[in-house]
Amino acid sequence: MGVSDKIHFVSFPKSDIMITMATTKVLIGSENRVKIESARQSFSKFFNPLDIHKLRVDSGVSAQPINEEVFTGAKNRAEHAKRINDEQLLNANFFVGIEGGILQLHKRWFQFTVIYILDSQHRDSFSTTGLYELPNWIVEKLLTGIELSDIIDELAKDTNTKEKQSASGFLTNGEVDRRQNYTQAITFALIPFLQDNLYFQKE
Repeated sequence: MGVSDKIHFVSFPKSDIMITMATTKVLIGSENRVKIESARQSFSKFFNPLDIHKLRVDSGVSAQPINEEVFTGAKNRAEHAKRINDEQLLNANFFVGIEGGILQLHKRWFQFTVIYILDSQHRDSFSTTGLYELPNWIVEKLLTGIELSDIIDELAKDTNTKEKQSASGFLTNGEVDRRQNYTQAITFALIPFLQDNLYFQKE
């Protein structure tokens, strides 16, 4: 995305949870509507009024990230959003990267999503969603580069499930969808910024 490219702007009303004098601006390195809504729900608990900007950015990792790649992809998305902010003088306060992938632990494979938040002061934070185990036959496909969302589309006999229930929703029979998963993880990633005296002490 170049300097001259336009971003999409979404404005959300004030919440009764907390009112701040200045508008908090958040750039999200994605155009996925579930990610946008999850970020809105998380940030609006603590920052109001709130403006969310969605950006198409490159994660810089493979389409189906594995292990450390997932963290790298989330960080790349947020940093790319900040570069656009600096180039276009958008004066945003936070930059969010969200990247899903698979992780191997204890000789098993799990699906999870990494959240990375960077702020205008160059402070940052990681968090993740919960892990859930994937069947071996699905993992074998993922390791060849096939995306999990494509497999879930086929299993659910649906299209674009990554912007609907996603794998977590399908595998839990609709009990834990992607939005719920992301909202909690983004809230966790905000903890250091909410408790900055604990996390960002000057040395």
